[in-house]
Amino acid sequence: MRADTLPSSSSSWTGPERSISEDEGGLNFVALVKILQRKWWVITGVTVATMGLAATRVLSEKPVYDGSFELLVQAQSTETEVIANVPETLTTQDQVAVDSDLLKILVGPKVLRPVIEGIRESYPNYCPGVAPDSNASEVTYDPCYQVLSSRLRVNQLGNNSNIIRVSMQDGDPQMVQSILELASQAYLAFSLESKQADIRRAIEFVEQKLPDLANKVDSLQDQLESLRLTHNIIDPDSRGSQLSGQVDTFSKQQLDLQISLEQNRANYENLRSQLSGPQEQASSSALAQNPRYQALLDSLLELDTQIAQASTLYLDNSPDMEVLKEQRQNLLTLLEQQGAQSQRDLISQMQELEAQERSLNGALQGLSSDVDDLAGISRDYVEIQRELEIATENLNQFLAKQAALEIDSAQREIPWEIVTPPTQSRVTPVSLTQNLLLGGILGLLMGSVLALLLDKSTGVLYSDKDIQRAMQLPILGKIPAPQSVERDVFAPMQALQLATSKTSKTAADTTGSPLENGAATYAEDPFMEAFRSLYTNLRLSSADQPLTSVVVSSVMDNEGKSIAAIHLAEAAALMGQRVLLVDTNLRDPKIHSYLKLPNDAGLTDLALSDANAITKNTFLHEPIDGLKVLCAGTKGHDAGHILTTKRVQKLIQQLKTKFDLVVFDAPSLLGQSDAYLITEQADGMLIVTSPGQLKQNLLDQAMDQLRIANVNVFGIAVRER
Repeated sequence: MRADTLPSSSSSWTGPERSISEDEGGLNFVALVKILQRKWWVITGVTVATMGLAATRVLSEKPVYDGSFELLVQAQSTETEVIANVPETLTTQDQVAVDSDLLKILVGPKVLRPVIEGIRESYPNYCPGVAPDSNASEVTYDPCYQVLSSRLRVNQLGNNSNIIRVSMQDGDPQMVQSILELASQAYLAFSLESKQADIRRAIEFVEQKLPDLANKVDSLQDQLESLRLTHNIIDPDSRGSQLSGQVDTFSKQQLDLQISLEQNRANYENLRSQLSGPQEQASSSALAQNPRYQALLDSLLELDTQIAQASTLYLDNSPDMEVLKEQRQNLLTLLEQQGAQSQRDLISQMQELEAQERSLNGALQGLSSDVDDLAGISRDYVEIQRELEIATENLNQFLAKQAALEIDSAQREIPWEIVTPPTQSRVTPVSLTQNLLLGGILGLLMGSVLALLLDKSTGVLYSDKDIQRAMQLPILGKIPAPQSVERDVFAPMQALQLATSKTSKTAADTTGSPLENGAATYAEDPFMEAFRSLYTNLRLSSADQPLTSVVVSSVMDNEGKSIAAIHLAEAAALMGQRVLLVDTNLRDPKIHSYLKLPNDAGLTDLALSDANAITKNTFLHEPIDGLKVLCAGTKGHDAGHILTTKRVQKLIQQLKTKFDLVVFDAPSLLGQSDAYLITEQADGMLIVTSPGQLKQNLLDQAMDQLRIANVNVFGIAVRER
């Protein structure tokens, strides 16, 4: 690998990290089917074993007798029909369907105690246990109860049904019949006892609550009476209406007083203004309503008339004129006195009106205070009244319930009814075919689960998609499985040797040349066509630069990398390329044995020779035209040291210039670093893998090493099995 080259194309590898989006593809049914096919022997074994157990169980099964009876819960009897007409009785309540709690109670130790005692009396050896006189709490630990509760089945006949079916299985038919009869009697007795117990508990509860309710009613009545006496009130509503009427009346009177007071004030101001001028010109309404003032005013006007008439006869200083003027002055004095009297009258009226206004204001304030107090009183009154009504209603209901419960307690007829008496019949044995079918289905399911768990625990990758998802690399080619072991290497090479032999004189009698016959054989061979496609994809994956060298390696040994390297070089040679196949697996070389070539002179020997030794035919072999092979050479040398020498690096560069393509068969990736050292001198690496052999943990280790070494990986070649 060149140090300055980093993977950039879609075919280049960027690391072993997995794609979360690809791992979350949901359930892969195809992969699931393949896993089941691989582990068919596990599924078959579990299925056969399960079917065998089912058959053994059916054949060894003893006859079992099954008996049952049906019980109607809360049956409608004559007594209940009569009592149902009385309101508030428990009998008038709706019939409730059987629930899970009742079913558990019916198989409880308290209900089954009479049955256990009857079994011990009739069948002393059925189930030994505690003495019959033990208390109820010990019944739970009684072995007889444990056996009975496990065999006795109590089920509801249908949804929302009041019918219960009680059944039991046992090998003794008389035992089944006896236990079912005891159970039916115990359940009927339990129904009556349970009904009476409910009524007794209800009566006790009502009698316990009645004194509290009566005391509460008395207390509320006392509070209501105290409220009325304290505030001298019977009904807050009527008192409120009365106060509201008084407030309206006083408010109207206050408004009238304010109007009168304002009028008097206006008259007073008008009178005072007019009296400040000539008396004879005053025209106030207060003066107009004063008869004495008006009489004096009329006398003044009459006197003024006389003065006017006398002025034509007498002089101003004449005695007659003086008398008239004196009379006029006296009238003016009287007018002034009457005007002052009118003012005093208006002031007196205003004072009286103001006094009335103050009185009304005081009365209204008192009424407002009464209204405010009445609001609190009314709230307390309503609250007490509401509580009293509720308490009285509750008291009446409890009294009615007490009377109804006393009627209920007089009922003595059993509330439940046996619909179907205890019957017994032999259980129909399950057919062998049905058991085998169920056993087979169960075995298939268990075997499939076990197969999946075993497949998961091995960690082996069985499909090319799993390998591609784990490695995050493109699959450049899929190599089909050879038709035979020898066909893997020798048959194609022999065919091509025949096709390209320069001395094939014996082929002159055949139609067409040997090369044409060999090429036709190659073109029709899907095995070799896969390598031709692989080489084409390798060239396309390195489209940014010519492909001159490639390292072929694998994660583990024995994955077929050497055979893949041989046929890859072979396909490139047949496509017209000058190809050199180099066996760099110096620790365990394979190429010479597959091609049956001598290994006495190879890469290790060439690395220790001079630079021109590559031209000697003793190092290179040519099995077919265009393909030369450089074997590993003699052992005994340090492979890691040889691959890192400058002579080998220079030799590889020299080989790359002499050939169009150099294919290096490298060791596996795990356990040694030879493949990484060789890839430093090549364009990249091709990883050959075989599904069904590669394990996930080993692949993860190899991917981590590739990431650390920053190796350019072209892709994957998958060898089908």
